[in-house]
Amino acid sequence: MQNRPRWSRTAQQVGVVSSFALLVTGLLYLIVIAAWLVAVGKPMEPIGDPYLAVMEVLTMASALALVGFSVAISALSTPERRIFGLGTVVAGTIAAGLTLSVHFVQLTAIRQLWRSGTLADYRLVWPSPIFAVEYLAWDLLVGITMLLAAASLGEGHGKGGARTLLTVGGGFYIIGLVGPASGVMALQNIAVLGYAVLLPLAAWFTAGVFRRTEP
Repeated sequence: MQNRPRWSRTAQQVGVVSSFALLVTGLLYLIVIAAWLVAVGKPMEPIGDPYLAVMEVLTMASALALVGFSVAISALSTPERRIFGLGTVVAGTIAAGLTLSVHFVQLTAIRQLWRSGTLADYRLVWPSPIFAVEYLAWDLLVGITMLLAAASLGEGHGKGGARTLLTVGGGFYIIGLVGPASGVMALQNIAVLGYAVLLPLAAWFTAGVFRRTEP
C-alpha cells in the first residue's frame, strides 16, 4: 500500500460523510428545480421563493460538505501527490467561503431590503455583482477543486470512475464560465449539469474509494 501518513479513521469518516452529503444535496437540488418547473412552468423566469430559499440553503450545505470532501481528499493523497491535495483544500475552501457569503447575504440582508422596499427584487438575476461572485465560486473554483481532487487520487484499482467523473465534472464547470463571461447565459447550463449530475456522481464514486482505503 502506498504511504498515506495523514489517512486515519477520522479522515475516512469525514470523506464518506461529506461525499454522501454532496450526493444528497445534489439530488435534493434536482428535486427542487423539478418542483419549481412543474409549479411555475417558466424555465426562463428567475427562480423565486420558496424554491430559491430552499436551493440557497442546500447550496450552503453543499459548500460545507465540499470543505470536508476536500480535506479528506488531501488526507488520502500520497506524498508525491500532496501538492494536488493541498490545492484541493485551498480551492475548495475559498469556493465554499464565497458561496456561503453570497447566500447568507441573500437570505438575510437582501430579503430584508426587498421587504422594506429598498430593493426591487430579491432573486438572483443576471447580470449582478453578487451573482458574478457565485459564478466565480462554483464555475471556476469548484471546477478547479474537482480537477485537483482527480489529480490527488492518482492511479489505482477502483479509482478510475471517481477520477474520470471529477475530471469531466471539473471541465464542465469551467466551460460553463463562458456563459457569464460572454453574456450568453445558455452556455452556463453546461456548468449546471456539473452541479446537479456530475458532482453528486463523482461524490458517490469517491465515497467508495474512501471506504475501500483502510487507514
